[in-house]
Amino acid sequence: MEQLTRVKPVNQLLKTQFIVLLIIVASVFWLYGKELATAVCFGGLISVSNTLLLKWHLLRTAQRAGASPMDNLSGAYRCIVERWILTIAMFAVGFAVLQFTAAGLLLGFVAMQVVLLFGYMKQA
Repeated sequence: MEQLTRVKPVNQLLKTQFIVLLIIVASVFWLYGKELATAVCFGGLISVSNTLLLKWHLLRTAQRAGASPMDNLSGAYRCIVERWILTIAMFAVGFAVLQFTAAGLLLGFVAMQVVLLFGYMKQA
């Protein structure tokens, strides 16, 4: 039960990110068209996938509760490194492979990061 309590705020954050992303993508699609809306969606999904990876690490850490402080710290660092690698890789795919515009990718990514920021501020 304690594990569910730890994940509940992250689940709420994910729901909020998806709702805000849907609203932003629909607005951009209506105002600017499909191409920019697709780029905004992909940029937002970069941030959402980061939150999903954070949730996975949180669940994994809860399963290993009682581990040594060194193991806990190494898990935290691993989470940070994996999130950075995921973000860089997804931006590389968005720019190089899918050839999205920088404005679209960054708009989606930054919007979801703002949701993440206010989600954490709400918890504090």
